[in-house]
Amino acid sequence: MKQDKKYYGDTRLNHFCAFCGCLAETEDHVPSRCFLDKPHPQDLPVIPCCYKCNHDFSLDEEYVSCMIDCMKAGTTSPTLIKREKTRKSLLHNPKLQERISSQIRDFGGELLYDTEKERFNKVFRKLAFGHLAYENDTLAWESPYRVDVQLLSEMSDSKRDSFFRPYRGELMPEVCSHGLEHVMLCYEDDDLHSYISPWITVQINRYRYCVSPNSNIVKFVIAEYLAVEVNIELTL
Repeated sequence: MKQDKKYYGDTRLNHFCAFCGCLAETEDHVPSRCFLDKPHPQDLPVIPCCYKCNHDFSLDEEYVSCMIDCMKAGTTSPTLIKREKTRKSLLHNPKLQERISSQIRDFGGELLYDTEKERFNKVFRKLAFGHLAYENDTLAWESPYRVDVQLLSEMSDSKRDSFFRPYRGELMPEVCSHGLEHVMLCYEDDDLHSYISPWITVQINRYRYCVSPNSNIVKFVIAEYLAVEVNIELTL
């Protein structure tokens, strides 16, 4: 990794892995390209990462990405899945297809999913910590976190409105951070104002996210199917 590359407003943070705090020897995309389709968007966000974290997340991300697409399609048959990246993964990795197939059960036409929650939470943690680092220059590392996951199709109108409502805050994000570039100033009356952090679309129909400007909440939507909110109890 080029140590002179600017990832954050505070360049002293460039040398630490955003996920564990160890020495950063490489970099990683947030979100991972496994959640995106080709051609990938230009200038995808990247953050410092150590080799171990970069390697350890790969299989979990492939599993989560493929499971989400299989849940959307209601099958693990590659011929019935529209997304090319997932078709190739299942064809090239029969063990992965078999594993996911064993976790989708048909009860009289109703599909139930016995997903590996620890692997999902591990990936959701990575995405949330990565977005928090990239947008707000905040490194959470060992901070406790809580994950809330919902299917977009099962959310009521009020829940959807609440989920997609942009964050508001009275303080701006870190000076020189990427988040500062995104916030908008909203005047509510002659004396009061707040800063709004909008949703950012990385790739239409594949991935979008929103980070609170001065708090510890990250929301993202994967494949316009899964709505995820991660609350992080910052300890650093």
